[in-house]
Amino acid sequence: MVFSRWSEGFPGLLWTVEQSRSRLKLFNAWEIDQLGESTSRLLKDVQFRRRMVLKADQPLLSEFWEMVSSRQPAAVSFRLKANPHVTYQLQGWPDPADPERYFGLLMEAMLPAAFVVNGTAGTCQLALGRVQYPVLVFAPRQGEIVTCNDAAKELFGSTARRGEGFLLEDIAPAELGDALLEAASCALQSDVWAGTLMLKNGAGSLFGSKVRISPCSSGGDIVRIALLNIPDAPASCDLLPYMEVLEPFSLKDELEKMLASCSGLGGLMFSDIKSTSGKVEIYGVGRLFEKLEWGVSYAYEGTIAQDIERFCLDSLTVEDTMDSIKSIDWAMFIPCGVRSYFAKPFYSAEGLLAVLIFASDTPGDTRMNEASFRLLYEAFGQMLMRWRSLKGQGKN
Repeated sequence: MVFSRWSEGFPGLLWTVEQSRSRLKLFNAWEIDQLGESTSRLLKDVQFRRRMVLKADQPLLSEFWEMVSSRQPAAVSFRLKANPHVTYQLQGWPDPADPERYFGLLMEAMLPAAFVVNGTAGTCQLALGRVQYPVLVFAPRQGEIVTCNDAAKELFGSTARRGEGFLLEDIAPAELGDALLEAASCALQSDVWAGTLMLKNGAGSLFGSKVRISPCSSGGDIVRIALLNIPDAPASCDLLPYMEVLEPFSLKDELEKMLASCSGLGGLMFSDIKSTSGKVEIYGVGRLFEKLEWGVSYAYEGTIAQDIERFCLDSLTVEDTMDSIKSIDWAMFIPCGVRSYFAKPFYSAEGLLAVLIFASDTPGDTRMNEASFRLLYEAFGQMLMRWRSLKGQGKN
């Protein structure tokens, strides 16, 4: 009762995120005048943030949410396009007793923001020395690492060089460097790139890492590279070798057959994961996805696949997409009328290969759980391996 009165009178928005479910909950209804009821969308919808927030401040917000996902205490200031003379503050911290929960607040800042520090864009300095995962600031045109934090120095062994910096070829030689440069170029053009890159550590060994690259300053060509290494995938739904079958095959027909076995379900989607190129390809059937382009490509950043890999999930249930902070929910599922869904990952020896998604237009649909769809997993796995085999042969 005391907290309820306190939160109602708090001059800002109080919120919490359930990490692995990417679910936002509000404790009060505070609003920014220019946004009204859409204030909470600043915390959930990436595209909405890009429309509302000054472009110069957007990299700072992206880094803030990266730190939220990594359970790091974080604070950032930003301005809205509608009123650039007022500065707002986002601050957050992890619940020490619950690894799933992260708390935060949004309010008008008490002091003006410092967007530039010593001539370097604020986003390069916001978290560089504080986060526990490796972070580098990279200049693609020169192929140089401008600066990095201690975790990156330890990983790539720059301390062994007696304080000297290191170059692109030190962490990504030959074609690995080409892939990193291509990803950095994409980040500069599209605000962010996320996916899988192969890199070389200080001992000379190659390793794969989930990487997020974002512009480090407005009007420049410097990027921030965060290495978000992921634990081994859950030992569930490993795909078995495909057994050759001679009957005609259509991916769309096979997905529609699976959907027909799920009485009353609004849609079924197969997400083909291509994290090395920072993309996922989407194939959906059913009335909820009838207007969705077949095989449409989306950026890996903000997808279900990214959450599954980042949090090492056996599955993911979203009870209401309107509470979600995943960009794919706001970019695709909500416009399609999806209000709840269940997602199941499928793995090969190379890692996450696909995600099968069962969708409903009802929030809190009680069918969105493992038990409802487990009998379909083996059939989908065989169908997926057959489709990939035929696709590799140029037949489908």
